[in-house]
Amino acid sequence: MQAVKNKDRSRLIAAAMQQIPCDLTVENVKFVNVITGEIYPASVDILDGIVIRVREEGETTEAPSKETYDAQGRYMVPGFIDTHLHIESTMMVPENFARAVARCGSTAVMTDPHEIGNVMGIDGVKFMIDNAKQAPIRVYTLTPSCVPSVVGAEGSGASFEAKDIKELFNEDNVIGVAEVMDFIGVIYDVPRMHDIVQAGMDAGLFIQGHAPGLTGKELVAYKIAGPVSCHESRVGAEVRQKLRMGMHVNLQSSSLSLGLLPELIKGTEGMRWKDNVSICTDDIHAKDILETGHINRVIKHALALGVDPIDAIRYATYNPAREFGFTDMGAIAPGYVADFQLLDELDGRNPKTVFVGGKVIVEDYELVDDHEPKPLDFPNTVKLSQVTGKEVFCLKAPEGCGDTVKTAVMTTDGTIMYHLEYEDLPVKDGYVDISADPNLCFVALCNRHGASDMTVAVYRGFGLEKGAVASTISHDCHNFTVVFKKPEDAYAAAKELERVGGGITAVENGQIISTLELPVAGLMSDLPAEKVAVNVEKTEKAIATLCYGKEGMLLKTAVMALACLPCVVITDRGLWDGLHSKFCEPFQL
Repeated sequence: MQAVKNKDRSRLIAAAMQQIPCDLTVENVKFVNVITGEIYPASVDILDGIVIRVREEGETTEAPSKETYDAQGRYMVPGFIDTHLHIESTMMVPENFARAVARCGSTAVMTDPHEIGNVMGIDGVKFMIDNAKQAPIRVYTLTPSCVPSVVGAEGSGASFEAKDIKELFNEDNVIGVAEVMDFIGVIYDVPRMHDIVQAGMDAGLFIQGHAPGLTGKELVAYKIAGPVSCHESRVGAEVRQKLRMGMHVNLQSSSLSLGLLPELIKGTEGMRWKDNVSICTDDIHAKDILETGHINRVIKHALALGVDPIDAIRYATYNPAREFGFTDMGAIAPGYVADFQLLDELDGRNPKTVFVGGKVIVEDYELVDDHEPKPLDFPNTVKLSQVTGKEVFCLKAPEGCGDTVKTAVMTTDGTIMYHLEYEDLPVKDGYVDISADPNLCFVALCNRHGASDMTVAVYRGFGLEKGAVASTISHDCHNFTVVFKKPEDAYAAAKELERVGGGITAVENGQIISTLELPVAGLMSDLPAEKVAVNVEKTEKAIATLCYGKEGMLLKTAVMALACLPCVVITDRGLWDGLHSKFCEPFQL
């Protein structure tokens, strides 16, 4: 696969033979060769956005370039590549996301728009592809494979079959099938998943995997079925097993898994070759990008854990390009696209200058053309017809249960893996009463795509002290999720997010104390990163006042409905056991 198709090979050959001048020479660099692992003085000649030659110190040319750029002894490193992320999770549209990460040295991203796919179907995916055409970096799309994530477990705004993803194969910069999350459907060869994977394989496209916790024969079956990568390892042993069987492992460091990297890197220890190791950010929001970086943030963390700088850079450049089959991206060499950055040090800092296709897009650490994007006129996708009053958020006890009832309670050990415990809870006026236990709260999930389905359950250990926290970011169905103490707060939250077209809101005593408005499919803002980050911080602080002062609670509700997790989650149709593919009883009588 080529990042730039239909190159004028005759012109490139003439420039290589020094018969015609190049457009640009970037001189006086400390050249980081990710193919050989060396660093040495060099100059780089570029024509038509393509690297013609890397001239080592003292090597001259008979046809000097039209322009020169003095790197003043800085390191020249290929632009970073993110192997897997959902742009929707940054809460920015593709154009604005790309402008933010360009300043971090990222020049290409491999995206999975299944978040908006679950809300708006093919039209939503096409919106992401079209908007990305305004981006200053290369944005590649993989067609969503699991919309919904588990058929029958949840209600979403669309459903993709093999014929639907085939339609998307014809769109610009579509390079593969996105993370195949329904691993149960894959390893048991369910026809729907078999056909979706086969469609990608028949088209010669990349098949991206998603195999959390899979080992042994199940992992073998998954790999043989078609997926070639995984970004969902949680322990070193998973990383090691997947690498040993030839899978590509993407070391994930997202806004939800910032502490995961040390364990993942352990899985690579002692390996002589690490060509199948790369980096991804998966889900990361605007505030984190601005404050800590993008792929360069992960590199900085890896260096602190003892990873060699050139290995870490290779994980973010040459390895991901090879993973996806690009033969002209990920390195700086003759015939490669001129996507690179100039760094003061190899320590994960932001670059002084970034080039994409031989053009400067970042200079002196800022975007060269920092225009204000136009606001988008986007339809309101939040439909909550079932929320007719606060009473819909009360958990009705079974008839004749008496003063207490054994109730299903969602709980967690601090990870994203939830399980159920049945507890005897009081019943008052026919409804489950949690008022006597400060560690309990309610959680409700309402279909927001036009269906009337909803579920109310009890949650232990969320950390909510008072009020309600609600969101339309709820992977992957993106239904309305609210965690609350009192039904009137849940009702106020529902009405607020329905009014603004989605987002995240905090409520206390029936009053809205802060709302992060995300009117683009209830997932994204059309504002630039700096403005989104301000709004994120404001709402995050408001949520902390409701949650015993805890920080980092903004996206805690985001994975409570992820039906493909091998644990118990809440969906609009009930409490779903993803490990055993069945619904759980809300009460034990």
